[in-house]
Amino acid sequence: MEFIKKRAWIGAIVFGVVLIGAGLFMVREGRSANDDVRDTLAAERIVSAEDADIPLAPVTGPDEAKAQADAIRTHMLKTTNGKTYAELDRNDPNRAQYLNSVTLRTALMESYMAFKIAELVQGVGLIVVALGGSQVVLGAYLGFVARTARDGRTVKATGVVPGGI
Repeated sequence: MEFIKKRAWIGAIVFGVVLIGAGLFMVREGRSANDDVRDTLAAERIVSAEDADIPLAPVTGPDEAKAQADAIRTHMLKTTNGKTYAELDRNDPNRAQYLNSVTLRTALMESYMAFKIAELVQGVGLIVVALGGSQVVLGAYLGFVARTARDGRTVKATGVVPGGI
């Protein structure tokens, strides 16, 4: 038990360093995923429609992808007089075109979702880094307290050791 009192702070610091490493990994992987999705969208050379929320912009980010997906839906509903794929007659010539529009919208919305998940992973990674940093600080403080207690000194509320270290 005495060993735990004297050395537990080392485990706290090691755990904090592990958390920092895990958080940095999450941030890096989230950034990498974001870059992969952006590059894949850019390679398709999609430009948003004139009447999209973000008109005539290269679709390389989440906002442009969502704006283009919404524009495709609006155009298709105009073509079908407001009817969805399920509401169109099986012999309607617009049915195949509507199915193509659903495919394109789904791909764009999956890109949008991938961007958002990558951002979420990066955010959680930053939180994990902060938690790891606080764990390291806590472990260092506990080590300081254990050392001063072992040396027979007490720490006042100000955190200053009487007589110095």
